[in-house]
Amino acid sequence: MRTTVFRLGLNGFSSYAALATIFASAVIACSSPAADPDPSQAEEGLVQSQEQALHGQKLLSELRGGLAFFLGFPGTQDNGRKCGTCHVAEDGFTLTPEHVEERWQALQARKVNHPNAEDPLFNSIDADDFANDFTKLRQNALIRVNMTLPTNANGEKLMWPVDDPTATTAGVFRSVPTVLNVAFTGPYQLDGRKQTLQDQALGALHDHSQIQREPSARSLDDVSAFQSALFSSPSVRDLSNALANGQPAPPTDPPLTPLEQQGKVLVTNFCTVTCHVGPTQTKAAPGFENRQNILVSRPLPPFVPPPVAAQFLASPLPVRLWAFKNPSPQPGAPPIVIPSTDPGKAFLTGNPGDIGQFDQPPLYGISKTAPYFHDNSAKTIEDVMQHYVGFFQFLQLPQVVPPNGGPRPPVIQPQFVAPMVAYLKKI
Repeated sequence: MRTTVFRLGLNGFSSYAALATIFASAVIACSSPAADPDPSQAEEGLVQSQEQALHGQKLLSELRGGLAFFLGFPGTQDNGRKCGTCHVAEDGFTLTPEHVEERWQALQARKVNHPNAEDPLFNSIDADDFANDFTKLRQNALIRVNMTLPTNANGEKLMWPVDDPTATTAGVFRSVPTVLNVAFTGPYQLDGRKQTLQDQALGALHDHSQIQREPSARSLDDVSAFQSALFSSPSVRDLSNALANGQPAPPTDPPLTPLEQQGKVLVTNFCTVTCHVGPTQTKAAPGFENRQNILVSRPLPPFVPPPVAAQFLASPLPVRLWAFKNPSPQPGAPPIVIPSTDPGKAFLTGNPGDIGQFDQPPLYGISKTAPYFHDNSAKTIEDVMQHYVGFFQFLQLPQVVPPNGGPRPPVIQPQFVAPMVAYLKKI
């Protein structure tokens, strides 16, 4: 059933067909088996009936969650936005510039005969200027996210935008993260600020759907159940089930060509032993916890020489100055000012050392979820690899201190790129 959800959702078929499959499975699972006339088998039959009932209840929860995901949470009175408005099933449950532009052009065509026509995707709360400028949305599929500025125990702000020192929130533009494989990839959002799928959904309902009434706890649980049934492949679904049941992680790779096998070795050497560790590929190896800043945010550190800097992709976002409360005990110490296109986890901690830090996503299924990085600056997996060519060159600089005083990681050579891309497209 879950495999069907994956296949139907990602291959262009109606998302509702996937929901119908869940419903049919739930009805079958909830049906009571015929009574067994053999008393010796009564207990076994009872256990099976209970298991079927629980399985059916789970499937019904996923069905209700899918309906809420695509059609809206019952009774919340939203602005027309649904989860599926931005988490587009046919695009790996993320948002692409191509999809946005297609909807924009369709809206303009409708306005010819219906000037007041609207599309909930184009809502001023996510616009560049809160009015009618949707440049970032149309060109880069970036959504405005309003972050609450962190404070200390005394209520004093730990950071703020230099051009708006009285602000209590600040807006940044970020990509729409996929909900594939979320069954084992928490915490959630690009900076990991949401601990549960229920909290993630509730935050989106308030910030992007502008609900007027709170959803029920059951509705939030149902959407969590639905999202937890979405996987990038059947083998990743099996991995999730094994992890949930405390079993050893099964292999997830499909059959690999020699080029893809070479790529797997390289991806292991550069990626899955450092920052994408373990079966979930979301943990950092000891000493690499602070390597979550992979230099996607701008500007690059001032000591990056031009040959290395040239390897990095340009960001579509403007640089803004951010002030941080100076930890100096001296009264009146001036704030620390740092330029950045997106402070990342610094919004959560108020620590300038967390500038540019983001959560590690898994590598599973990334061929289905382009574009990449929190600013969608990488359009293809080839672009991702170009970025990492520059990043591993950066790690070679004498100014960069290796974690735990260990050796510096090797440089990604040009001949490594093709096999690494081939493997990443396969998993």
